[in-house]
Amino acid sequence: MVEVHDAPPMDGFSVPLRLHNLLLALAGRIDDSALTEARELIAHAHIDEAVELTTGTLIAGKITVSSAEQRELALVLEMSRSDATLANDLLVDEAEQVHSHRFSGENQPEFGLAEALDRTLQVLPDVRSVHAVWRITPAGSVPGALPQRVVLVELGPEGNPPAVAFRVDSALRRAGLRSVVEVSGPGVARSAYHQSAGAAATPVWVAGSTQAPSYRPEPVAPTPPPAPVPAPEPVAETPSRHGIRTPAPEPTSASAPVVPIVQASPPQPTAPPAAPAPAEQPARKSRSETRAERTSDLTSAEVAQLRRALAEDPEKGREIAAGKPSMHEVVELPALDLDDPSLSERDRALLRELHAELAERERAEAAKIRLNGASRSGGDRWNA
Repeated sequence: MVEVHDAPPMDGFSVPLRLHNLLLALAGRIDDSALTEARELIAHAHIDEAVELTTGTLIAGKITVSSAEQRELALVLEMSRSDATLANDLLVDEAEQVHSHRFSGENQPEFGLAEALDRTLQVLPDVRSVHAVWRITPAGSVPGALPQRVVLVELGPEGNPPAVAFRVDSALRRAGLRSVVEVSGPGVARSAYHQSAGAAATPVWVAGSTQAPSYRPEPVAPTPPPAPVPAPEPVAETPSRHGIRTPAPEPTSASAPVVPIVQASPPQPTAPPAAPAPAEQPARKSRSETRAERTSDLTSAEVAQLRRALAEDPEKGREIAAGKPSMHEVVELPALDLDDPSLSERDRALLRELHAELAERERAEAAKIRLNGASRSGGDRWNA
């Protein structure tokens, strides 16, 4: 059984930081996905789940650890109130761990990192430097895709390694940059894995330097500026095309007359405001119809007006009202008295129409009389 009360090699560190430093020592031996998940659990204060995940990964993958690492895992299991006996199942090997990992700084492992981490690095305290490198060898019993970008972050004494690891990893995920983030603080020995990675790494951001902006122009570096250069060549061709298109305005001018045609139609919609006119036409028709009816069948008001107008000659008034004047007599119509206050506007209008109709009848009868007289005189001449 592992003695967890032996003097631990990480005295003075909190439980989350002890587990974070233990994961740094195990980097390159366990899977990258397990490392990232365990660090995320530490950042969310799920220490028990993080240490159990780490211990289970080591046991399942039959990954060897040193006796000091076994005691440290047992201590963290006990301090996080997990089952410390899980450490007894670890495969211990006191021989020096030799891991032949290869790293490369070619093909711009730092590309896009400065932009993705700009805001995050501005708010994180005491970040000293950020480097990036490609790892071209697998890690763990279930390795992922290769090459694998490894981001190395160095912190000062004011930094919080577990929190910084989570924040940097989250920013890279949002930017779509698949990476493994390794954050180390002061007072922690660097393993051979991190020493090899740092030797080939390319700087991304260094405190107090202007290196970060130097990486931002790289995405802009692709040759969009030369693209406009061929543009002048098509410009030279365009005049000929415009020359061909010059007759094209003729159809446009032909289409121009269409505009007045379209404008000629708007006057027609103005007809709807005159819609009341149809309503007036029936009234006028009714008046014209009533005029013919009224001339043959007078109302009591009209008869009274005619009687007052023709008081001097009642016989003529009856003949005029009946529309039957005598054959050899021209009827003289007196002026109508339209100022009578007892008459309405409708009565006055009807009297005007009646007066006009009687005048027409008078002229027609006079013409007939003249024609009849002329025919009789001609017959007498023939008889003579």
